Amino acid sequence: MTLTLGLQTGHESSAAIFENDRLIAAVSDERLTRVKNDGGRLSDLAIDEVLRLAGHGREEVDALALLYTFFPEEYFLRESWVKELERRLHRAKRRRAKRERPQMLLANFIDRLRARGKIFSRHFLREKFLRGERFPRARANFFDHHDSHALPAAYYSGFSQCAVFTMDGNGDANISHTSGRWRDGQYRREHQTDAFGASPGVFYGVITELLGFRVMRHEGKVVGLAAMGNPALLYPEFCRAFRLAENGHRFTSDFATEDERYRFLKRAIAGHSREDVAAAAQKVLEDAVLALVRRYLADTGERCVALNGGVFANVKLNQRIAELEEVEKVFVFPAMSDTGNCIGAILLDIAARDAAILRKLSPLEHVYWGPEFNEGEIASALTQASVRGTRLDEASLIARSAAAIHEGKVIGWFQGRMEFGPRALGNRSMLARATDTGINDWLNERLDRSEFMPFAPSVLAEHADEIFLGVRKARHTAEFMTITFDVRPEWRQRVPAVVHVDGTARPQLVRREVNPLYYALIEEYRRLSGIPLVLNTSFNVHEEPIVCAPAEAIRALQERRIDCLAIGPYFCEAVRE
Repeated sequence: MTLTLGLQTGHESSAAIFENDRLIAAVSDERLTRVKNDGGRLSDLAIDEVLRLAGHGREEVDALALLYTFFPEEYFLRESWVKELERRLHRAKRRRAKRERPQMLLANFIDRLRARGKIFSRHFLREKFLRGERFPRARANFFDHHDSHALPAAYYSGFSQCAVFTMDGNGDANISHTSGRWRDGQYRREHQTDAFGASPGVFYGVITELLGFRVMRHEGKVVGLAAMGNPALLYPEFCRAFRLAENGHRFTSDFATEDERYRFLKRAIAGHSREDVAAAAQKVLEDAVLALVRRYLADTGERCVALNGGVFANVKLNQRIAELEEVEKVFVFPAMSDTGNCIGAILLDIAARDAAILRKLSPLEHVYWGPEFNEGEIASALTQASVRGTRLDEASLIARSAAAIHEGKVIGWFQGRMEFGPRALGNRSMLARATDTGINDWLNERLDRSEFMPFAPSVLAEHADEIFLGVRKARHTAEFMTITFDVRPEWRQRVPAVVHVDGTARPQLVRREVNPLYYALIEEYRRLSGIPLVLNTSFNVHEEPIVCAPAEAIRALQERRIDCLAIGPYFCEAVRE
C-alpha cells in the first residue's frame, strides 16, 4: 500500500490522504481552527486529522504531494539577500497601499527561479523539511497549481474524455486560466492566460472589493446582486478590463498590471448602483468565458466539459456553460477553490508514478471526507454544555426532525462525516421548509448574514426534472450544489424561499445510495408536505466556517440560531425563554 499525503498551504490550507488510488480523508484548516479561509502555512491540525481518520501516523507516509506556490519560506534557500530585500520592500509597499494579496509567500521567488531556468529542487531544503515535519520515510514532490485544479475535475467527472478548463485569480507563473484535454486518464494543457491585468478571478475580485465586500469570500454576493441590475450601463467599460483575446484562447485587457486595472474600474463605477455594477461584471465574465469555451470545443470536437478553480464557484456562470448547444455534459469539482488542490496534487503524484491508474473511470460519489464523532463524544459534549437531548432510534429521529421542519422550525442537522469544500450537503446543514416567503429575511437576520442569493434546496434526485429545467446535462454535478437551474413556473410559488429573483435555484440532488439518512429525512418531509425538498443552508453563522465538532453545533442551539438540533441519535430543542 502507498500512503500519499497532499498539502495545500495557501490562503485556504488543507490536507488529504490517499491509500493507493483511494481518497480516505480531506480536511480544510478553517474547519479545525475556526478561522474562515485560514491558511498560509503547513497545517499540523489538518495533517494530523486526516492521518487520524485514515488510521496512520506521519512515519507511515510514503509520499508527499505539494504545491509550488505559497509554500513556507523556511524550507527554501534565499535566491540572494538583495533579492530577498527587494521582495520584502515590494510586499511592504503593497501592504501600505492595502493591495497585498494574502499569503503570497514564495510566489514571486518561485517565478524568478523558473524565469531564470534554475532547478527548483536545488533551493528546496528537502531533508530539513522532512525532518522538521516528521516524515522520515516520505519522498516529496511539487506540482503545478492549475494542473492541481485540472486533474480532480477531469478524473472525478467520470468522463472518458472531455475539455478541462481552470480559472482563478492566479497560480504559478501568474497563470489564471488553462484549457486542456482529458483522454484515457491523461491530461494535456493546450492554452493558458498568464498576462498581467487579464485574470478572470482578479477581475471579479476587484468588483467584489469595490462594492464593499471581502475578496475571496463574498463573490457570491456579487452573483446574487447581478440578477437585480442592468448590465448595459457599464458593459463597454468593463470589456476594457476583461475580455477574450483575438486568438480566442486566452483572456486580455487594456491594462498591463492589475493595479492599473483596479484604478480604472474604481473610476468607472463611480455613480453607479451596486446592482448595475454587479450585473455588468457578471455579463462580461460570462460572455468572455462562454466565447473561450465555445472556441475550444469547436477546435477540439469535445462535448463534455470539466471545470475547476475559484471562478467556477460562480454557479450562474456554470449554468450558462451547461446551456451551450456545444456542451453535452458538464461537471464542476465541488472543492473548486484552492482548498481542493491537496487532492489534485495527489492525483498528479499518482499519474507520475503510474498513469494507467487514472484510466479507471471514477465519477465522484460524495465529499464526506471530514471528521465524524461517535455517540459517546456527542453525549459528552451535550453533558458538558448542560443541554438535554432525547436519544431516538433512526426512524424516530427522522420522523421528529421532518415534523419540526414541517411545523416551520429551523433544525440543525449534524450527522456522519463532514463535507469537504464550501457547501453543506446534508451532514452539517441547517434545514427549514422552503414555503415561507419571508424566511430569507428572518433567517439571515438570525444568522447575522447579509445575502443576496436565496437559500439552496436539497431535492430528492428522482424529482429533479419535475422541478427544474435543464437538469440532464448537469445531473451529476448538481449533487454537489455547483450549478443553478431555471425553476419550472409552477414550482416558483410553491418553494419561494429557494428561488432567486431571476427564477433560478442552486439545488443539491440527493440520492438514497449516497446519503441514506438525509434522503430518508427529505422523503419523510415529502410525505408530510407533498414537497420533495427542504431548504438547506450551511450550519454556521456570519463569517464563521461551517461547524465541525459537536460543541460548535450545540452552541448554535444555545444561542437560538436554530430551534432544534438532530446530532447523531440525539434530538435537542432550544430552551424557551
